[in-house]
Amino acid sequence: MLVSSKVPNGFGPAPIADYLAGRFTYWSRPEWEASVTDGRITANGAPASLTTQVTGGDQVACDLPNFAPPAVNLDVAILYEDAWLLVVDKPPGLRVHSQGRFVTANLIYYLRYQHQPPYPEVHLAHRLDADTSGVLALARDKTTLAALARQFERGDVRKTYLALVHGAPDTDAAAIDLPIGRIGDGEVPRYGVTAEGKTAVTHMRVLERFGDEYALLELQPAHGRTHQLRVHCAAIGHPLVGDALYTMNDAAYLAWRREGRHQGEMDLIARQALHCARLELWHPERETAVSFTAPLPADMADLLARLRKPATN
Repeated sequence: MLVSSKVPNGFGPAPIADYLAGRFTYWSRPEWEASVTDGRITANGAPASLTTQVTGGDQVACDLPNFAPPAVNLDVAILYEDAWLLVVDKPPGLRVHSQGRFVTANLIYYLRYQHQPPYPEVHLAHRLDADTSGVLALARDKTTLAALARQFERGDVRKTYLALVHGAPDTDAAAIDLPIGRIGDGEVPRYGVTAEGKTAVTHMRVLERFGDEYALLELQPAHGRTHQLRVHCAAIGHPLVGDALYTMNDAAYLAWRREGRHQGEMDLIARQALHCARLELWHPERETAVSFTAPLPADMADLLARLRKPATN
C-alpha cells in the first residue's frame, strides 16, 4: 500500500527517519529505519537512505505492507457541495484524519479516495473528535481553505452542539468562562481547566431535563480549544454521558479501551453524547451567510427516546 505525505512547511532539514517517526507514530523509529533500509521509502521520487534529509515541501512516499484497517463507521452523508465547499454529516466512530493504525480508516481518506464520486482536492477546515458526530466543513481549494481558517481564527463561525450530560444544571442558561490547557503527566493525555490554559468560553442553554439525572444541553463554543465542550461540562459537574475519558481515571479508562469494558454511563451509549447540530459561516466566494444542520444520529436519538419514556411499574 503506497502512502504519501508532504513535509509541513518549517520542518527540517532533518533525517527522513526523524520525520517519519515523529509524524507517523504507529511505528517506532527502529521500524521506520528498517523500512528506509529495505528501500520502501522515497523522497521526492528517489529512493531514500538513512542519510537522506527532508525539509518543508518535500514529498515522502512509503510502501507500507498491507494490513486490515480498523472497522470504522463510513456512513457519511453529504449535506452540501459546490465548487468551493463540501459539508458533511460525520458519523460517530470515525476519525477525521490519519492517526496511528487509521492510515486509510478516516474521513479525509474516504472522501478523497473511496467515496463515489471522490473528492481528491478536499481539505479539513476544522475538526471533530472521532466519537463526536455532526456537521463538518471542508474546503475544495487552498484559497477557500485559507478564508475559512481566518473565520475560525476570528471566531466568526458559529457552532451549535447538542449534548446529553449527567445531572441537571441549576440555571437555564450560562456562560462557562474557564481557561483550558493540557493537564497532568499521567499515562492518558487529558485537557482540563488550568490557570495557565488558553481563554475558553462556552455558552450553555438547557433544552430539557430528565429529573435530576440527566439534561439535554445546547452548547455554543466561542473558542475552539481541544476538548473544550467535554472539559467545560465536566468542570461544572455535568460531564457528558458516555465520555469515558473525562469520567474515568487512567486505569479504568485504559481497561475500558483494552477490554471493551462498560461501566456506568457506558451502558447507555458507547461514546460521548455530543453532536454538532448546526454550523454557520460566511461563504468565501458567494459572500453570503450560510448555515448547515445535521439531525441527531440514531444512538443519541434512541437514548433520548428511552429517557423520555415514562417509567413502568
